[in-house]
Amino acid sequence: MTQQNLRIDHAVIVTDDLDRAIADWRARGFTVEPGGTHPRGSINALVLFADGAYIEIIAFPVPQKDFFWWTVLQKDGPGPIDLALLPEDLDSVLVQANAAKLGYEPPQDGGRKRPDGETLIWRTARPAQTDLPFFCFDVTKRELRVPAAPRHANGATGFSGISIAVDDLEASTRRWEALTGKTATFVGPLPGLDAVAAFLDIGPTRLTLLTPERQGVGKVAERLTRRGQGLFGLSFAGVGSALPSSLQPAPQLAAADA
Repeated sequence: MTQQNLRIDHAVIVTDDLDRAIADWRARGFTVEPGGTHPRGSINALVLFADGAYIEIIAFPVPQKDFFWWTVLQKDGPGPIDLALLPEDLDSVLVQANAAKLGYEPPQDGGRKRPDGETLIWRTARPAQTDLPFFCFDVTKRELRVPAAPRHANGATGFSGISIAVDDLEASTRRWEALTGKTATFVGPLPGLDAVAAFLDIGPTRLTLLTPERQGVGKVAERLTRRGQGLFGLSFAGVGSALPSSLQPAPQLAAADA
């Protein structure tokens, strides 16, 4: 079976105050648009980019005790939480992923009602371990879920870098290589983060896996202790001088909605 081509679909930021989070992202020069309401009661807003990826800022007016995004929000507050990839075909990519023993769960139906009343339908599949992304695959047309991107005052056009905090760099790197069919490059240590890393490129975006250089020391170690494995930082292509565009400042930028 031919290896699937995977794209960055969206990064997820959880918040306990959607209006405040929207105001914070707009203050940084991003155009933020309403997303809508999910059947389970969560609500979201979107930061759409010209390269087709986006940020989902999500809040939970209705408790969702069976969902780890909500659980982490209650435990540790707002901030980066997850990453979604877009497969060419969800069923095929799950066959490949589970043949590689990556531990993805069966697909689940999902959806959202936009403010204009349009109903969107998609399917998602989530990994057992959050060092890997989940998949999001559209049933209705993707352009309904991800409309054309507006202009951002700061010039952002997409993700130049995405970082993921992981417990075991070697094991997570092998899992990402199996998922994407790409070979990662090991680097480190990284100044200012007290971390070592491996990276691979997904389209125009550099995906960097980070683990503490020394146990319990540094920002990555703090993230793992507080929130577990998962999305750590974002950096943006096309940004003006008002925002950093390198990987190192990205965690503070992404977490600033807290």
